[in-house]
Amino acid sequence: MSKLGLAGVRIYGVAALTAVAALLLGLVLLQSSARSQDAFNWVKHTQEVIINLDGVESRLSQAESRLRGYLMSRDTSYLAGFSGDLIEADAFVARLGALVLDNPAQKARAARLTRLTAEKSRVMARAAHRMQLSAPDSLPDAAERRRGRLLMTAVMREVSAMRNAERRLLALRTSEAQTEVREVRALLLYGLPLLALLIGGIAWLIRTSISKPLADLLDVVTRFGTGDRAARASTVGRSAEFRRLAAAYNDMADHLVRAIDTQDARQHSNQLLSEMAQRLQAIQHDGELAEVLECFMPQLLADVAGAVYVHNHSRNMLLRVACWGNPETTPEMFPPDHCWGLRRGQSHVVANPGADLACVHAARSSIERRCEPLLAGGEVLGLIYVEGALIEENGFRLGVLMKNVALALVNDNLRSRLREQSIRDPLTTLFNRRYMEEALALETSRAERNGTPLSIVMCDVDHFKRFNDGHGHEAGDLLLAAVAALIQTHFRQGDVVCRYGGEEFTVIAPGASAILIHQRAEALRLAVREMTVEHHGRRLGPVTMSFGIDTWSAVGDRPLQTLLGEADRALFRAKRHGRDRVEFAAEAQPLETTRQDSSTSASLARTA
Repeated sequence: MSKLGLAGVRIYGVAALTAVAALLLGLVLLQSSARSQDAFNWVKHTQEVIINLDGVESRLSQAESRLRGYLMSRDTSYLAGFSGDLIEADAFVARLGALVLDNPAQKARAARLTRLTAEKSRVMARAAHRMQLSAPDSLPDAAERRRGRLLMTAVMREVSAMRNAERRLLALRTSEAQTEVREVRALLLYGLPLLALLIGGIAWLIRTSISKPLADLLDVVTRFGTGDRAARASTVGRSAEFRRLAAAYNDMADHLVRAIDTQDARQHSNQLLSEMAQRLQAIQHDGELAEVLECFMPQLLADVAGAVYVHNHSRNMLLRVACWGNPETTPEMFPPDHCWGLRRGQSHVVANPGADLACVHAARSSIERRCEPLLAGGEVLGLIYVEGALIEENGFRLGVLMKNVALALVNDNLRSRLREQSIRDPLTTLFNRRYMEEALALETSRAERNGTPLSIVMCDVDHFKRFNDGHGHEAGDLLLAAVAALIQTHFRQGDVVCRYGGEEFTVIAPGASAILIHQRAEALRLAVREMTVEHHGRRLGPVTMSFGIDTWSAVGDRPLQTLLGEADRALFRAKRHGRDRVEFAAEAQPLETTRQDSSTSASLARTA
């Protein structure tokens, strides 16, 4: 038998003996405790009986004193608590009867006491009632007074007999309770030292048989925990059990060192990936995406080379946005069908030339290459191309990279779509009123700062409601879309064309003078008159538009904030003066237009 085996037998033997002794001591203590509790309960019971006897005696005596005072003085204040005393005396007697049901002798005395108490209460109540009805100078009935004294004497005699009996029981039960307490104390006095002795024996066996090997093992574990990765437990001079324990610990330490090394590498990867993901989430445009990728890709995949490609807006070409490690072949762009990974929608690896079909865009590479499609929600967003063999850690990094870059592309696309949806009118694809207000505030500030002119055109399709009611809402929508497209062709690239609301449009023309904006508005008015719309094979139209224009220039001190309102009022005048015309705000009237209007007015006057 090995040393540890013998020690185990000794320890288990002493432990079993200790357990048996503790169990026996516990059972004896439990029984003694139960007996002690019973004894104390009986003591409490006896005390309750004595308390109720005292209550009967005191309440009857109090009631008798109150009655005597009333009979002698005829003062009714003596009767204030008389009835309450009698009721409480009856209550004490009732509780007393319930308490002594287990004692036949006391039960008989309690029954007699109940009768005597009831009779005494009736006699006193009758005497009080008779005196209340009698003449003021009448005297109490002597016979009733004698009967009352006899009844009170009998009550006191029964109470005294019961009290003496209960006191004898109290002394007996108190003695029994004290005996039980002494027995429990004796058990504790002898049993606890025995248990302590047995437990001390177990401790001594453990200390002499196990403590030294465990202390050595603990020292090794402590050194390993504080950073000494070479700390190993000795397997020499130990029992078989401790040799197995030391060998198991050494194997665990070796495995843990390898796991820590792997975890350190993984933690470094996660830190780099996290930093890269944070930057990717904060990018605002494609240029920043390229900067982030070219910064972190060489750190994450330092042992390989490659490039990142994303789809263009038409999704007919893949454009290179980042490159690292000087790969052998990375074209600036190529069509999606040149990549087997994009065709199949999954990873495509060519370990060496001839091992698999090579992608057209990487056909010239002579080393291992792989194409990893960037997927999100089943949609191909781009491609990560890698040259060189990947170790396990780089494979993990590449997998996370693919998810992060795909998520960044999804967020960028979503951000662009949301921006377009928030500023574009869905029917006409023009900027909406919200964007118009932002652009107007920006352009007014710029014009005021630079002193350049700024023109606003408010235009409206004439009789659009009549057109809509006559041809239907679908035809009306088609007309608005056609008008919007025509407006865009008649203004400059930098002008902001917006749908103000309904059939009304707004054009913000930075740097445009009143003469230039009038020419463009007039050309647009004539083009709208010539325009027709086809709907279900029918040509609808013609239609006309009215225009209101206001232009701000650095000459003068009029505020820029009035531009939109003045242009809208000019549009209203155009509507009021017959529609299909261009009206200027009073302060923005161009010289040529003024002369034309004056000559037109003069010719009309001569004709008239």
